[in-house]
Amino acid sequence: MRAVPIAVALLLILSSVAGVVPALGDTDTGGSADTLASETPPALGPSVPAGQLSTATTTPPAQVSGPDGGETPIHVLGIPSEEATRSTLETEYVELGSGLSFATSTADVHLSTGAVVERVESAESPEARQQFLLQEVSAVEQRLVTLRSQQRQVVEAYGAGELPPRRLLYELALIDAEARDLDARREQLQSLADSTPEFSISSSRFGNIELELNTLTGPVRGHAAAVLRGEAASGRFFVQSGPDSVTLSVIRDGTYVRETYRGTLREGSGDSFSLGDAVNATEQAYPTIAAQRLRDDTLGNPDSDSTRVTIEHERGRLVSFVDSGSARVFKEFQYRPIDQVATRSPTSAVKDGLELTAHRTYPGGPVRLQLNSTATDEPVDAQITVGPAGGRSSVVGRTGPDGSLWTVAPNGTYQVTAIDGSSVVLLSVDPTPTPYVYGNINDSTGSSGEGTATPTA
Repeated sequence: MRAVPIAVALLLILSSVAGVVPALGDTDTGGSADTLASETPPALGPSVPAGQLSTATTTPPAQVSGPDGGETPIHVLGIPSEEATRSTLETEYVELGSGLSFATSTADVHLSTGAVVERVESAESPEARQQFLLQEVSAVEQRLVTLRSQQRQVVEAYGAGELPPRRLLYELALIDAEARDLDARREQLQSLADSTPEFSISSSRFGNIELELNTLTGPVRGHAAAVLRGEAASGRFFVQSGPDSVTLSVIRDGTYVRETYRGTLREGSGDSFSLGDAVNATEQAYPTIAAQRLRDDTLGNPDSDSTRVTIEHERGRLVSFVDSGSARVFKEFQYRPIDQVATRSPTSAVKDGLELTAHRTYPGGPVRLQLNSTATDEPVDAQITVGPAGGRSSVVGRTGPDGSLWTVAPNGTYQVTAIDGSSVVLLSVDPTPTPYVYGNINDSTGSSGEGTATPTA
């Protein structure tokens, strides 16, 4: 019904960015680990060109310093290096065809929810109403299983090189959008069931549906959906895959946002797993966040396969999903305001009167690039490109009046280039080790490879 206005809006946005957005497939590093080497809390819950390097200096890796100057690492859930199958950096932007396709697909799901509610409310008898409610709740559960399978399939296809990163983002954004609509349907069905005389559906059943739908959503894939709808500007997304696992990250609106799902850490329902157990498991996995906690919230029930724990802390927000069988975090969302990220371990290069410094971080983490004049030490506003060593580079932005630019770090060695008129400086950067919450754990049994990495962001 609104296809024409949407098309015009998308076309206008596309034309405004087409001249500055690089082509697809910005940075793609495939193969083994050796070759790879603020949104509100979850919406579903309560609560680089060729150049010659002249000089370079590198400081050994150091732990991150918090705003108070103390060493306070923030750990992250990640895919172990030997399990990682593919890693890319992808610029997602508004495109007319994919934007309209996405809008059509999500509208269909949204409209079907209205039809479901109308069917229940217009039932000719109490018995028919009860039957419709049971059928529709079962339909949501069945669709949830299908979405989980779809996620596994698209992540596997991406990891095998059969799916480009932009298409993976599209598919995950589509799953995210449908999961959110299904949760809205779950909420309405629960309300209809509660208002039906002499009838009830277990609240724990609805709670389990809510939690499982939560694990199919995420703030990064939600942001990708906003870009596809034309509601957000283009963004540079880090994508990494592993067996039934995916990590996504982006910097948006001054906040570093990260999400990881690791299906290999799920075992299903365990015995005597309480909300307190989930909180304890989260605190053990994220000791710095636990120490800097301001408030927390949990969602789960004794029959749940998982529990969601949300912790607001001094440097951002963590949302963890803890499996009741393995008692491990298998999914996380992290929100880190950039002004609360303090990186160290800088590496620098000097050429043509410019000094370019990268305050390093782990793959997919927030890296700060700083450009200054060697003559005056004043910041320089210039264009920055990033790409694989010896490969194709892409524009990631400008350093601005303060000479500083935040972006997400690629996997493996990468090159950063600053161009100011005829002056060009090139810097080669190695990312720091990822600060895994469990060390380099490969599976739910707890076996590990390299141990805990030195945190750097």
